[in-house]
Amino acid sequence: MVNEPLVLLLDEPLNALDFKLRKAMQIELKQLQRSLGITFVFVTHDQEEALSMSNRVVVMDAGRIEQVGTPREIYEAPRNLFVARFVGETNILDGDVVAVNGRHMQVKLEGRVITLDYPESLQVYDRVHVLVRPEDLRVRRRDEAPDGSRMFPATIGEVIYKGTTVDLVVRLDSGRELSASRFFDEDDEQLEFSRGETVYVDWLPGWEVILPHEG
Repeated sequence: MVNEPLVLLLDEPLNALDFKLRKAMQIELKQLQRSLGITFVFVTHDQEEALSMSNRVVVMDAGRIEQVGTPREIYEAPRNLFVARFVGETNILDGDVVAVNGRHMQVKLEGRVITLDYPESLQVYDRVHVLVRPEDLRVRRRDEAPDGSRMFPATIGEVIYKGTTVDLVVRLDSGRELSASRFFDEDDEQLEFSRGETVYVDWLPGWEVILPHEG
């Protein structure tokens, strides 16, 4: 920094630090970068750190650039399965386009036909991946869930309390496991799920990402 380089490479600089110090140094580095005006190239294998530290993210696979964008673009609009799986956690459901109607399409997913937004690149009979982030997946008890074709019956497989969040592993009737994450609220009785409990899962329309099927 004394030499005032145009670009400063930081190669996993925070890996050996404990959690509290690592968080403090992330803030320190962001403030330092803004005050110096030097471009930092920050190398990390921690996806959360990559999103929180960056203005621009480059996701690479075997030396090939898969996607470049803002942290929000990378997380919310991954271009392919590699980026979706690499950055954060995501649920991947495989489906088939059975009909197209204007801006929407009908997709057969886990034995049900649901309505999703229509990407113009897809056609009837195309296979697709439907991606839903764990924080976007809603879990409801079966006696509390409203009627609707978007609801998928499931069973609670695991309940993991993490302090700020409660993570759930839910198993669909087909056997496919999905991850759901909900912010913990001690006054919210709906978070008190038990292993083996029967539930319904769904997500708000438009919160999914639809990608062409990759073999």
